[in-house]
This record gives sequence, C-alpha cells and structure tokens, in this order.
Amino acid sequence: MKKRTLLNVNFSSEENKRIETALKETSVDVNLTTTVLNELNSRKKRLSNVSLVLVKLHDDRLSNQELLHAVKAQFFHFPIILVSNKELSEDEISLYNAENIIDIRTINPVFLVAKSVAREIKSQHNKYLLHQVSSQFKNESYRFESFLKHTEDGVALIHDGQYWATNTAYKRIFNIPEDENIVCSPVLEFSTPTTCPVDGNLSKKNLNTALEALPDETVLSVLIQTRDGESFITTLYKTHCFVKDQLCTQILIHNPDAWSNIDKGFTDLRTFDHETGLYNKRFASEYIDKEIEKADSHGSLAIILVDDCRNIREQHSINYTDEVIRSLAKIINEVASGDDILARYSDAAFTLFSSQSSRSDFLLHCQQILTEVNNTLFGDDSQYIKLTLSIGVGFIDERIITTKQLLSQANKACDKACANGGNQIHVFDSVTTPLTVIIDEGKNTRLIQSALEDERLHPLYQPIVDLSQKSIENYAVLLRILDENDAHIPPDHFILTAEKTGLITLLDEWVLKSTIEQVREASRQGLKRRFFVSISNVTYRNASFMEALVSGLKFYNIDASLIVFQINYSDVKTDPTVLKNFISVVKKECGCQLAFDHIGFSQITDKTLQEYSVDYLKIDGSFSQNLLNNKESQDIIKNIIDVTRRNNVKTIAKSVENANTLALLWNLGIDAVQGYFLQKPADSMRFDFDLNN
Repeated sequence: MKKRTLLNVNFSSEENKRIETALKETSVDVNLTTTVLNELNSRKKRLSNVSLVLVKLHDDRLSNQELLHAVKAQFFHFPIILVSNKELSEDEISLYNAENIIDIRTINPVFLVAKSVAREIKSQHNKYLLHQVSSQFKNESYRFESFLKHTEDGVALIHDGQYWATNTAYKRIFNIPEDENIVCSPVLEFSTPTTCPVDGNLSKKNLNTALEALPDETVLSVLIQTRDGESFITTLYKTHCFVKDQLCTQILIHNPDAWSNIDKGFTDLRTFDHETGLYNKRFASEYIDKEIEKADSHGSLAIILVDDCRNIREQHSINYTDEVIRSLAKIINEVASGDDILARYSDAAFTLFSSQSSRSDFLLHCQQILTEVNNTLFGDDSQYIKLTLSIGVGFIDERIITTKQLLSQANKACDKACANGGNQIHVFDSVTTPLTVIIDEGKNTRLIQSALEDERLHPLYQPIVDLSQKSIENYAVLLRILDENDAHIPPDHFILTAEKTGLITLLDEWVLKSTIEQVREASRQGLKRRFFVSISNVTYRNASFMEALVSGLKFYNIDASLIVFQINYSDVKTDPTVLKNFISVVKKECGCQLAFDHIGFSQITDKTLQEYSVDYLKIDGSFSQNLLNNKESQDIIKNIIDVTRRNNVKTIAKSVENANTLALLWNLGIDAVQGYFLQKPADSMRFDFDLNN
C-alpha cells in the first residue's frame, strides 16, 4: 500500500503527537504534516500530495466557518475529517456537513480519530485497486471481443440446446447466412439425424456428432457437415462454463480454411489502446526499434505525464477520469504533427515520437501541448478540473543503442520535470535539462565563462561503498557552479550548453586538477581515496587535454590508479578508435583506471571488456530504481555480473535509494553501490565506510 500524506490543520503539537501515536497502533503508514490557517496559501504546492485533511474546529462557529472555507478553497477535492473538543449539536453538525466531509467526531478518545483516518486511507486504497481491476477487466473484455470478431475459428455459447451467442466465423464454418439470427434458436449443427431438419427435410443425413456425445475438456478430431452438405475434418474443443449463473456449453471449432488476413485482428490487439484509440506502448517501442536500427537514425521522443493523476483517480469515478484521459489524448493528438506516433504509455502517461520534425520543431510542439492543456478545462458540468503536464524529452543520436535507453532518458527528464513542480518540459542530454535552459543558450554560455573566470566552480562528493573491500574510500566527483549568493546551480542548467560550446573541456580540466589535489591531500593524511571522474567525449578528443592530463599526473607524482575516468558506454558505438586511443593513454602512460557508465541498455560481452581494458561497470540508475518489482532488471544485472566476474571487472549500482534495493543488490552479487540511501552529494568527505561494510 502506497504511503499517504495526512494534513493536520489547527492542531497543537501535543495533539499531533497523540494522533501520530494512535495511527501507528492502527498500522496505517502515513506521512503526517501540519499547518495553520495562514500557511495554507503559501504551502499549497508543497502539500499537493495530500490524501486526507484532518481539521481541528475552534470553539465558535464563525471562526470554524472561516477555517473550513479556507481549507475547502485549497483542498476541495480531498476528504476532510472534522475534530472538536466537545460533542457537537445536531445543528452544528448540519452546519459543518458538506459533500467531502466524511466524519465529524471529538478528539477524545483519540484512537477513534485514528480509526476514522485508517478507514478512509483503506477506502482510498480500495478505490485505487477497484480502478486497476476495472481497467484490467475493460482491457480483457475488449481483447476477448476483438479476438472473437477477428479470429477465423468458430466460437459458440450454447444453453439448453439453444444458441446464446456465436461469432461470425462460426457461421462461416457451417455456411450459415451471416444475416441469419440464430441466437435463441435450436442448435441444428450438433444433433442426431432424427432431430436435425435441413430446410425442413429429415431425409438428408447429418454427419455431425451429437453435442451430448462430445467429450468435455478434450481436443478431438471431428467430421463436420455444413448446411449445404459439404463435409470436412477439423478439431473441436468443448467445455462448460457459467454465464449469468446458468450452466452453458462452449464450443471452439477450428476453421481449416482460415483466410489470410486473420492476423488483422491480432495486429489490432497488439497495437492499439482501446480506451483512447491511440497506439499502445508495445507498438511505440517496436516502431522506435525500427527507427534506431536504420543507418542514419534520428528522432525525438517525449514522455507526457499527467501531474498528480493519482489524486484525480481517487477523487472521481472511473468513467469521469477515463473521459478526462480521452479528452487529453485528443488534445495531444491535435497538436502533434500528422507524422508523429502518439501512444498510451501507461495509465496517465503518453509517448510522442517523431522521426520527421527537427528537434526545435518537436520541442515547440511539446510547448504547444503544455500551453493547450493549461488553457483547457477538463471534465463535465458536474465538475471541471485543471490539468498540468510534466514532459521529458530524449533525442536519438549516435549514443542511443536501444529503445529502452531512449525511453530511460526521456523518463529521467520527465521525473525531473515532475520533481520540480510539474507543468514544465525537461530535455535529456547527458543530464536532464529544462527547456528554458536550452532556449537561453547565450545566457548559459556567459554563466559558464564567468564561473571559470571568477572561480565559482565547486565539487561535491558522493560515496561509492564497496560491499567487500574496506581499505579504500571511493567517491564520485560531481561538479556544481556557484551563483552570486553561493548557491549551487545544478548541472542540468549548464552541462548541455558546455558540451555544445566546447566549454566542457575547461570544466573537465578544472575537475581533474581539483581531484588530483584531493588525492595528494588524502595521501598526506595516510588515506587511500579513489575518485570517479566523469569525462565528456568532447574532452578526450581534445589533444591539449590529453597533454595536460599526462603532464599533470607526472608533476604531482600521485598514485594515478586512484583516479577512475567514467566514460559513457555508448561512446563505444560513437567513435571506438578515438576511445581506444584515450584508454591506451590513461591506462598505459598514466596508470589511471576506467569505468564504463550507463550500463544495462545493451549486452556486455567478454570481448568488449577485454578489448577496452575496463576496470568498473556502473549500472544505469534506472535499473536500481525499479529493481524490486522488475524481474527483467534483476535478470539484466545478473547477466552483467556473470560477465564481469569472469573478467575481474567490478560492478557499481547507481541510484540506490532504500534498504530493500541494497539488500537485493547484495544478494545478486553487486560489488559496490552509490546513491542517496547512503549519502547525498556533499562538500566534505566524512562518510564512515567501516560502518557500512
């Protein structure tokens, strides 16, 4: 059950503690957050994930009416429980009662308040489960109906010797006219000769076996005679089932002369989402696969996510929310280019792919979608709602090897847009980049140049914990730029511009110099610290950087093996010759180590590891983030570990965010882990590696 947020309004700290204690005893897992009346407006965005509001009433009615008005204005979708110090009269209950107030009670005994909360949380969870089951039922019903419609095998449902239902193929098999209604008519096709008239004439012998004589639950060969007297041998399956509490017989009969376009129905099932009429996720993935396989592949992919859709689902009926999703799909389809592939990606997400539009035109379409949705009211006369979207965009380039990799990049950009409050577009290019950053490239160029000139570059360090080795401390080095107030500017605001303008080389040089100094300082303290430094393919193509690298390491006379250069694994596809030359220099001339980053999207082989003399593989964070419930991700990591162990290469799992993921990675055999569960990137290196081994 997903963790919910309970908002307490107007409670004292002591009352909050009592409620929190009582909730724990009910085994309800909630985030408890508190506020007062004058904070509601300022905290609205931060409280967008609230599922239930608990309001403490004042002692006078006027104050209570003002309080409830303010609460409902901010949380008019959410259920509200009112709590008071005293028993309320019937007049007061009638005054405060409203559609979304689900309970009114005294604060004592507090365990009853907790039970009211637990009941509502469970109700919301059950509504969510009901929606899942209903959606699954709709999909399965649609698939079954489509199968019956398009298959060339005959299906008939029979009760008490009469047809209850048949598909068109069944009529074709027996040469029954398509326009003839045989529902509720006697079953003539499976009868004894004495009870099977053919055009009112009993003289024509029927060769079909009597229905009662056919064995159940067995596939058998039978001799079939059609209405016009033709006969043929085919296979038949008979089984019993209950329909509307009535015992029925179901017949499935194979048509040996199935015509060639039988696949049409199955193609429809495979490629379309029946609720929206759009393509489905499978079709979109297969389509992008074909585009990536082309020699001159190019294209743009957007993942479009409805912000806060879970609360919409919980507060409205299934039919209402489905209609909202259909309306949204229609808007996106109208704004998109005619050649774009729009697909339903999940319950509240879509993918938009274009191989025709330029990147700038595609981003313009995404911005138009965002604007159009902002200007639209969704729903019906019963209640209109506003929607916002988070859009993540990824582009096919020479580094993209698989559809899964492109989807992962777009997903990361979408997650970033969502985490920053939604209603915005982010673009993935090495990092996830807000659309505004891409548009204002000149401003960002000046930002990087001034940061270099004014020495406003700042490194952060995140521990990489080796699960077996304690003697060496490992840190990933992350670069930030400081603004005028010494606040960090994240990399998604400057890395893309740096790579496009070539300034990334100067940034990489600064990081390398800073890292060398850290290695030297650690050695003076008697510490062995290994640093993982990301380096752009723009940088290692630069001859001056390579010269500075070799001379710098010789000048400082440090243990160069404590510096590990992280290379994007897709660079293997981009320009293997240049990459091999760089690896040769850093390993043979410098003595540094090498890590391939973003592993998991394409197969890792023994030959690749040996050919590139790699020391570490860093598995892309998307595999760790969905590891617990994704068997495919687990299998991918297992396969990677099998190959690395044969070649004495260590594996590092990134984006480890909870203890359960860490435990599973340990069991799979991963060598090291990195992520927020261990520690966020920090200015200092004070992580206790001994404590975590």
